[in-house]
Amino acid sequence: MSASSEYPCTMSCLDAFDQLTACYSLGGQFRNYYRYGEYNSCTKQLAKLKFCIVNSNDPVKVQQWYKEQAEFNSKFRGSSDDIWEER
Repeated sequence: MSASSEYPCTMSCLDAFDQLTACYSLGGQFRNYYRYGEYNSCTKQLAKLKFCIVNSNDPVKVQQWYKEQAEFNSKFRGSSDDIWEER
């Protein structure tokens, strides 16, 4: 699979805005505190919205953004695949 088709080439700014408002919501903050023991400053969601507003019309930049997010998540956050591999 080529890198150009592996990652999405479009980004919805409305979805990014929805993710930011969900993060700031009482439920979003409660969920983050329950899972990680701290409140979320929502910087990741805010950065996504800002990126979307500026770069959503450039498919190459959007794909690069998704690629960087996937690499960061696999390196620092892990995934549910880690649990299934162990089972």
